[in-house]
Amino acid sequence: MYESTVRTLSEELNSLDRIFDGLTSEEWATSTRLIPVDEDLPHWTILELAGHLEFAMTMVDTLIDGESDEEPQLDPAGFYLVRRSDVAPIAYQHAYQTVGRRSASQMRESFSTTCSATLKRVEDASPDLVGPAFFGPMRLDDFLVTRVVEAVVHGLDLTQALGREPVAAPSGIAATAAVLDELLVRRATGQRPADLSDDRHWVEAAAGRVPHADQRLPLLG
Repeated sequence: MYESTVRTLSEELNSLDRIFDGLTSEEWATSTRLIPVDEDLPHWTILELAGHLEFAMTMVDTLIDGESDEEPQLDPAGFYLVRRSDVAPIAYQHAYQTVGRRSASQMRESFSTTCSATLKRVEDASPDLVGPAFFGPMRLDDFLVTRVVEAVVHGLDLTQALGREPVAAPSGIAATAAVLDELLVRRATGQRPADLSDDRHWVEAAAGRVPHADQRLPLLG
């Protein structure tokens, strides 16, 4: 299971890396559709989106470096139970801090280097290692599932901003859909709407990347 999650994460990150590698300077400056909690703030461009994704991967290092004997408190769905109003402002600022004064080419290189290093570390780490995961201690194998979710959902943000078709692999979509199914059970009640039986459509709607009439949605901001 752990090896499968690592392969899925690698596939998703490599897909994003290939897109970033081919962007023009104008495309790097394209605004995403993500709406900040404070709507007066500017939308992230693709540059800041890449910064957010890089920071999301560095959280793996934080967990591994913070290995402890604590009992895990969160599983993948539990990681996303936090209120958007509590975490979104922090994520918004971290993206800008990660980008700093980097040019688009520097950001692209940094993203690629960070992702490669992250994948190398998790290949050599124990899946039952427990460390800090921002909202509480988690097992590494569970935390890596949330990194797949981040790559898949923000991959949608990337392709939507560019007007392209989604690039997430079936395994990444399936893993993300499963987390969102469990999150729906915990945050609301019942099962996903019948018209969202396709996992990709479910992920898009549950993550708020396409509108849906179900009032329980979106589950992610």
